[in-house]
Amino acid sequence: MKIFHYINFILIFLLLIGICVIEDVMVSDSLYQIQKQCFMIERIVNEKENLKNMDLVLAVDNLEYKWFEDESKMCYLVNHKSIQEIGQEISKIKLYIAEDNINDFLASIDSIKFYCHGYLHFMGASIHNVL
Repeated sequence: MKIFHYINFILIFLLLIGICVIEDVMVSDSLYQIQKQCFMIERIVNEKENLKNMDLVLAVDNLEYKWFEDESKMCYLVNHKSIQEIGQEISKIKLYIAEDNINDFLASIDSIKFYCHGYLHFMGASIHNVL
């Protein structure tokens, strides 16, 4: 009978590890997608003379849509307060487009990339998540 207890323990442990790996993959994929869109936005800004163009506005709208879609899913996986800075920076870049403020716009895009890069390092699967 003790063997069934060990088998149950191993199955539960493997299930928890699987959940942590799935969590890591989902969060990492979302953050990589946000970073990729930020690089695309930077490329658009470098090609255009000002911020008030349709390509950039659509790219920022896509970034905002993707972030709010992913943020609602990630709130179940990570602490919402840990990831709210990205949403705040996206709101700022929309204001910078209206003001045509390129320097602050690029600074906010860099902040979003920095937050994504930082979150990718500490939101990975770990033994603490399993326990």
